Formats: sequence, C-alpha cells, structure tokens
Amino acid sequence: MDLDQNLFYILPSSAYFPGSSLRESVIGAGKSHHDAERLAAEGLFAWQHQKYDVAMEVYSHAISLYGDLPFFYACRSLVNTALGDDEGAFYDYQVAKRLDFNYHNYLEWRENEGEMVDGEELLELDKKIEKKAGQLQLHINRALLLVQHFNYKNAVLDYTVAISLEPSNVDLYIARGAVYLRMLRYDLALQDFNKAIAIGGTSATAYLYRGKLFVWIREYNAALADFECSLSIDPLHVAVYEERAQFYESQDNLEAALADYTKLIDLVPDDFYIYTMRADILERNHNLNAALEDYDKAIAINPHYSDLYQYRGVLKERIGDNEGARLDFEKFEELEGE
Repeated sequence: MDLDQNLFYILPSSAYFPGSSLRESVIGAGKSHHDAERLAAEGLFAWQHQKYDVAMEVYSHAISLYGDLPFFYACRSLVNTALGDDEGAFYDYQVAKRLDFNYHNYLEWRENEGEMVDGEELLELDKKIEKKAGQLQLHINRALLLVQHFNYKNAVLDYTVAISLEPSNVDLYIARGAVYLRMLRYDLALQDFNKAIAIGGTSATAYLYRGKLFVWIREYNAALADFECSLSIDPLHVAVYEERAQFYESQDNLEAALADYTKLIDLVPDDFYIYTMRADILERNHNLNAALEDYDKAIAINPHYSDLYQYRGVLKERIGDNEGARLDFEKFEELEGE
C-alpha cells in the first residue's frame, strides 16, 4: 500500500481546501509531485488572491480530469457558496458526498464552524476545568460537547490534553481520529488509528475505524483485512458487519453483502432497517418473494415508518399484486399526512 500515490488520501490531507485554516499538513507542504496536487495548490492560490473566477476554472478543469475524486467537487462547492451560487454549490456537494460521505461532514462543518454559542453547559465545563485542571473526564466531556457544535479544532485540543493525561488509553486515540475524519485530515486520523492499534492490538473498534478510512481512500484490500481483524477480536461486532455489507454492496458483491446483512439480522433481529437493506439486495438479485418477506418483517417491527409501505408497494407492483400495492401506497400517503 503506497499512500504517497493515493490521491483520495493525499488531497484531503493536504488542507488545500479554499478558506481552510488548517495549514500544518506535512503532505501539503513543499513542491507538489502530482498534477492533481498542483491543480489543488493553483486553485487555492487563486482563492487566496480573491480570483474566484480563476479558482472556478481550475477546479472545473480538475474535475474534467479527475471526476472520481471528491476533493475538487468540494472545493468548487466552497467557491460556489462564496459566490452565492447555491444551486451550483449544492450540486457539487451532492457529488462529493456520494463519492465519500466524509465530505458531507466536512462541508457541514465548514458551514457551521465558528457559530457555536457559549451555552450554559459549555461555560460550566470551562469553569470546572479551570478549577480542576488535569481531570481526564472533564476534557472528554467538553470534547464531546464541542463536536456536537462543530467546534472540531477545540475538540481535538481537548482530546490531545486527555491523551497527555492517559497516553495508553486506546479509546482517546480513536475518538480524536474520528474527529480528524470529520475534518478530512485523513493523515492525522490514520496516525491515531495506527497508534490505537499499536498500543492495544485487541481493540476491534480501532480496526473498524481504520478499515472505514481505507474504504474511503479506496484501499480495499487493507480495509477488508482490518474488518477481518476486528471480527477476529469481536465476532459479534454489529458495526463491522454493517460497514462491510455496505462496502460489498458498493462493489456489487451482492452475495457477500447478503451474507453480512443476514448475520446482522441474527445479531439484532428487532432492527427494521436491516431488513430493508437485505430486501434491497434480494430485490437486486431478483429474489422478489424473499424481499417481500423482509419488507413484511420490517413493517411488523415498525408499522409507523411511512417509506416502508412505499418500498413494499413498488415491489408488489413488480410482482403483479396491484391491489396490495394500492393499499400500501394509500398507507404511505396516510402516514405522510399525519
């Protein structure tokens, strides 16, 4: 695995996003070694000099060359937002999110960053930390609150203090790495997940998070290896089966996805959503009757979720049960109107 050549990893880690205040990246420092990096730097330079039309041209050209990279769509979305083109910004945001959901988290952060009001709970924590410096849980509590309010940079600072207080705590590295993921600092997130694994190789969650990161940067073999490591530590880890099933589905490996969704149902039989996920796989595999059974089970668990009736109605139409489909669509409309 050569991450030095992986643009899905290098570009977001470079902190070359327009308007980004994160300029400490080692990856982004110095001379660019790839044309995509050069274009990223060129677009940022134009942005910094308020040449927004030039920045738009650079990012649009980059998209024409690297249409599978979410980075340039996110950059163009930020420029469109600055220019007041909400439609263009939303389109680019949607593409970036589809290619890598972390870009949704990043752009949401950029939209809300700095808007946190000093609420009573935060002020109370500030006072407690001032009086009781060095108390681990207080820093963890404040970091969690800061993340809720999109104050990721200060959350990272609190987790860093917490790590200095308890440097062998694997969960702290995982938590800070998860915040770095939201900031699209894949380099720093990977460092934290690697550290968590090095400290305690028995953390299923550390392997899970690193595996998710590897999926996002298209290092698929490494991702599957990490999912396997996670399950070898905790064979009943629900989140791993869900992540792996979604990965298999994205790769059109429907049989493997079906196996993982079936395992999930065995582990959490009362979760209606998993039945809908398996039903979709079964439908794509042309096993319509089995898919219908899964929608029936999902509705039995959660009869008030309107979309389930619409999904089942569409399936019943495919099967030829027009009357059943009509009743499901009517139920959908009824629940939507409530």
